[in-house]
Amino acid sequence: MVFGVALIFGTLLTSKSINDQLSQGAGSLSGIGDVAVVPAIPGTTVPESAVKAVADLPGVATPIPTLARNSSVRPAGTVGTGRPLTVTGYPTTFNTELQLMRLELRGGLPTVNNPEALVPSDVASRLGVDIGDSLVVASSDATTQLRVVGVFNGKVLGPLAYDNIFVDLFYAQTIFNEQGQVSRVDIQLSAGNSAERWQSEYSSSLPPQFKVQDTSAFNSTLGPLIAVVSLILMIASGTVLGISILLSATAFQSVVNARRLTYGVMRAVGARGSWLAAAVLYEALMLAFACSMVGLGLGFGVSWILNQGLSSMGNIPPATVAVELWQVLLAILSGVAAGCAGAARAIMNVLRQAPLTAISPEGAERRSSNRFRVALSIMLLIFGAGSYWLDSLVVKLVGFVLSLAAAGFLAPSILIACTRLQIFAGWTGKAAAQRLRRHASLDSTTAIMGIVVCLGAALVIGVGSVRSAMMDQIGRQFGADIQISSTTPIVEKLDERLASIQMINRVSDTVWDHAALQFQGTTSQVAILAVDPKSYFATAQLPWRHGSDGSAPAALEKGGAVIIPEALAASRDISLGDYVRLNRAGKTLSLRIVGTYASLATGNQVVMSRDAAAELGITGSNGWNVEARPGVDVTALRDTIADSVADIPGVSVITAAKMKERAESELGSYAGAAFGIVVLALSLGAVGAAGLFSVGVARREKEFGMLRAIGATRGDITRLVAVDAILIGIAALASGLLVGQLAGWVLTRLVAGALGVTLSTTVSVLAFSGIAIVTLTALCLAAIGPSRRAARIEPAAALRAE
Repeated sequence: MVFGVALIFGTLLTSKSINDQLSQGAGSLSGIGDVAVVPAIPGTTVPESAVKAVADLPGVATPIPTLARNSSVRPAGTVGTGRPLTVTGYPTTFNTELQLMRLELRGGLPTVNNPEALVPSDVASRLGVDIGDSLVVASSDATTQLRVVGVFNGKVLGPLAYDNIFVDLFYAQTIFNEQGQVSRVDIQLSAGNSAERWQSEYSSSLPPQFKVQDTSAFNSTLGPLIAVVSLILMIASGTVLGISILLSATAFQSVVNARRLTYGVMRAVGARGSWLAAAVLYEALMLAFACSMVGLGLGFGVSWILNQGLSSMGNIPPATVAVELWQVLLAILSGVAAGCAGAARAIMNVLRQAPLTAISPEGAERRSSNRFRVALSIMLLIFGAGSYWLDSLVVKLVGFVLSLAAAGFLAPSILIACTRLQIFAGWTGKAAAQRLRRHASLDSTTAIMGIVVCLGAALVIGVGSVRSAMMDQIGRQFGADIQISSTTPIVEKLDERLASIQMINRVSDTVWDHAALQFQGTTSQVAILAVDPKSYFATAQLPWRHGSDGSAPAALEKGGAVIIPEALAASRDISLGDYVRLNRAGKTLSLRIVGTYASLATGNQVVMSRDAAAELGITGSNGWNVEARPGVDVTALRDTIADSVADIPGVSVITAAKMKERAESELGSYAGAAFGIVVLALSLGAVGAAGLFSVGVARREKEFGMLRAIGATRGDITRLVAVDAILIGIAALASGLLVGQLAGWVLTRLVAGALGVTLSTTVSVLAFSGIAIVTLTALCLAAIGPSRRAARIEPAAALRAE
């Protein structure tokens, strides 16, 4: 119950804090201001003099102009290509305010018009530099050296600090030859002004060169991912709370059974059943309240862990947890409700208990008919399977929960079947199997472990499906053996240089930029990937949702066409054949949708032909896909290409294997959060199993004493308890892994619907093997304590208690 309340409370705190942060900081992408304004024409800059007009608007406390330019950065003294980073110039007159932002700063801050850099700690770690070291930055002419004067925690500034280094604004304008220009203005509002209200009232009063930054791209990529993770956490939290109810029900039932003699005597001397039931209810309420209070305390720790894991995705700064009264009350009520629900069956037994029956010797809980439970399991499985084909996310959620319930109902039936197989030789195995077959004392433990395993399997399938989809896109869209990229478009063609390398079979150049996409009155900022259809789709492909490897590229080559991500199409209700308008630098182009693709790794990137991009003013090349000749060593080819382009600043060369390694790294925190819930759920099941085992062993003291009296050794008693644990584990795994595949399919569809993408169900044999090992290990560890206590029971003491 403590774990259930802690997970519920921690999830409530984390989900609300991160969602509030995304909502409140959407205008500035969680940067250093409340709202951000950018040039009205994407890809351009604005004279610094226009910032004064922004400063004069009502509610503006401080405007902070910045100039950000992509570049290649490497430590001084090293050779080869650097890392693609963004160099951002900011007014160093803002240093005093920065020092108040709790940057966790080491060292100092850049000063006016000096070659000094402030570097986020994660970037400094990747580059291998520290305070006092120098960086070589590709500038407009050649290269510039910057001295690292400070290192800070980049998560405090959020996405603004992602792959970024900071320099003085005037110095940045100088090295990139853009004197007096800015690319963004962060606005800090005066007290009493909210970002949403300021945007609605004053965005139309901005100078014509500016517009409020469109954050739809941010919300359409990172927002749904956070929402899905929060959804998975809430599902897991609810399931853990359900497990808590089952555990409390079993525990209270055991307590009532242990007190049957006491209750029977009290009823015989005149105590009313309602009075005894009220006593059990009060006990349940006090225990539930105590567990809820402890769970609240642990919930802060759970929230911190989840917050750190989720914030690492997309470099969101850890949210400040603000506890609200409704969260505390909901968590406490959840725990109290779980306690009452758990005690309900015990209370009903007390009300129905007749004095003479209670005073009579206690017998083990007899097993009732198994047919009803099997029939109910089948019905729940049918509904769960049916929800897979329905479009409603609510129905899928219900189907997922019912699938978990089906695993719980099915596990005891499988346990009965396992006892008939005579898996364990010797009298201890036969005795344990016979007892489990005739009595239902461990059915609740088996059902709980079945649900836990089912939940773990479903989460593994759901997370694995998202990971598989991202890796599929990486593998197809970046399927070339080698990818060359430049931080800025290069007008000079590299084809001649690359053509001289005999190891290369084919080269396709691309260019990326940004534009505004308009459809039915709505506008979204999108990234553009312009390709040559003939050569590009020979080296790479897309994970198609609508379209194919043949039809969509042919339509692009014909002209007037564009391919967009499925998530963007779903969010804007765009269908195949619709026309959208793309605006950039004052130029407009109308294009027909000829295909959509699943885009989990590249966000809202649209794909068009180089000819169409040229009409929007997008020229040059900043990407090249290279296909190696058969039998060529790709690593050697990468080194050869890197030597060939070493004289061009800002060019990097990477292999497909390295690209996939980066993608797996980006997925680490997301997968870690979900797998953490799997471990927590399995741990809770083990704790519950240990508690129930302990109660069960205590109730069997007379049985173990009599066995010891007729010659059973301590090892025999230990084996009796261990066989129980192993048989429960086998039944829970059989039920959980079998039904978990169905629950995983439903969860995958649920996640796909929330993300607006297509996901294929991925089943990992290795992950399932891990769940099996963890489950059996947890149960065996849970059986150690009870079995040792059982083995220490002395025959005389047990028989004397009789």
